Amino acid sequence: MALALLKFPDAPDSFRRGVLHTLQEEQNHTRWYIQRMKECGITFGDIPVSPMIWEHIADMESPLDYVSRLSLTFEQANLDYAKHYAGLLENVGDLKSSKILGKIYHDEIAHVGHGLKWLRHWKESARSDWDAWHQRLSIPLTPMRAKGMAPFNEEGRRKAGLDEEFIASLKRFQSSRGRSPDLCYFNPFAEVELAQPGWTIPRKLEELAADLEPAFALAAPSQDDIVLLRRPPRDQHRDDLARFGLAFPETAALQDLEKIKAERKFGSVRPWATPTPLLSKAATHELRNRLPQDIVPLPSAICEGDPSEFTALHPYQDWVAKQLDGAAGRGLHRFSKDAPLLSSKGPFLIEPWVRKVREFSFLLHRSPAAEGGLRFLDIVHQRTNPAGQWESSESRAKHSQDLPPDQAELLNRTALPTFKAALLPALESLLAENNFFGPLGIDSFFYRDDGDHLCWQPVVELNARWTMGRLAHQLRLKLAPHGSVVLSTIAPHEAKELLSLGKKSPGRNNAPIILGDPTQSKARVPILSIL
Repeated sequence: MALALLKFPDAPDSFRRGVLHTLQEEQNHTRWYIQRMKECGITFGDIPVSPMIWEHIADMESPLDYVSRLSLTFEQANLDYAKHYAGLLENVGDLKSSKILGKIYHDEIAHVGHGLKWLRHWKESARSDWDAWHQRLSIPLTPMRAKGMAPFNEEGRRKAGLDEEFIASLKRFQSSRGRSPDLCYFNPFAEVELAQPGWTIPRKLEELAADLEPAFALAAPSQDDIVLLRRPPRDQHRDDLARFGLAFPETAALQDLEKIKAERKFGSVRPWATPTPLLSKAATHELRNRLPQDIVPLPSAICEGDPSEFTALHPYQDWVAKQLDGAAGRGLHRFSKDAPLLSSKGPFLIEPWVRKVREFSFLLHRSPAAEGGLRFLDIVHQRTNPAGQWESSESRAKHSQDLPPDQAELLNRTALPTFKAALLPALESLLAENNFFGPLGIDSFFYRDDGDHLCWQPVVELNARWTMGRLAHQLRLKLAPHGSVVLSTIAPHEAKELLSLGKKSPGRNNAPIILGDPTQSKARVPILSIL
């Protein structure tokens, strides 16, 4: 504040008097702090503080920089901090400290109001307060610094004179608070793109990816990351999600990925799937071959052409052929010994089609050894349609909860111990050979054989990428860590009806959360049901 007085001697006198008055009040705050610290046995200087505010503001080039960076950013955050900590201190009986923060909160309202008055004086008249302010900031200083890591205080901002558009826009705004953000985006057809360089995604599939990507954007990135989207979320959709405690991180257009990489400092690029040979179903076959044969009951092979020579060696009547580069259940063909596979567009992974009774997935994450290595995270239960395409994923705090007794016993006494003892070492060697790090899942299922015995097929598919099951797991940890959630999709018209019903009856229990925006979606809308 003193620097602003020295730097801008030609600024209006009333502005300079306001800065001087604010400076005097901040000196009073410091005296109060020092005295209260002394009473609590702390000497000023015992606890180190950061020079961050000085570093962000000292190079200000105009009075408008001053009010944008200090009054409307760092002092605005104090509207959250001062009120929040005043309440906490009162709750634990420290009324003296609480009273100090109450007085500071009152002063901060006026300080923010002073900045707002001069922002309006200097900005272009046609621009909103929000646009004039946040566009004045430059990375790494963003509107996130105007929000405290405490409950968002709308009342204090209204008392300072901020309008409703400004308050709502700031409440929605998300970006990193300091660390370089990772860049995240949803590319669900990476398997095909890897196998067929230059492949153009058909319009309908691109629209489906845009429909589903909000589930990825809300689950996978942290609030310090940037998620790149095909469709920017509408403000109303953000507000609808905020009622459930969900928020998008900072968003940008997926088409601007290369531009952002060139212009922004970032940590890493974290798509749904990164190019790796492990995306091919040949990797699934390789993983099965590395397991002890006594724990893989169903035979499989990779066939270039007619599979009848292989199927004749086994008693199973019904079979399925999966294209090695198929994604999301596509490229899957059922056939039988009596009705051979007609398509010759291979190669295929061939295996029996059996009577499945439970599909589930083991969730894992591989980091460098120093950061924990390969970690087992959870089990999620899956549902697929008759064509083998994903329909829903259920994440439970207790993975065997509500299972039939025989399935719970097979899962806990056989599948999990065998997975950890035999499958994890084989998986680790395969991942290490391919230098793979990141999220992955192993699809598995229980089935009944011809004698109606319950059996376990440990490896149905290796998914060396994010999975819908992992998204369900991440959302459960955010919203219902001790409960269960189901991630699924519905048609846009059904989502609109649910959204309308939820607004008419906001107290309804067990209403699903509409993760996607029904007004933008073309085919499917991801939803989350908390059980």
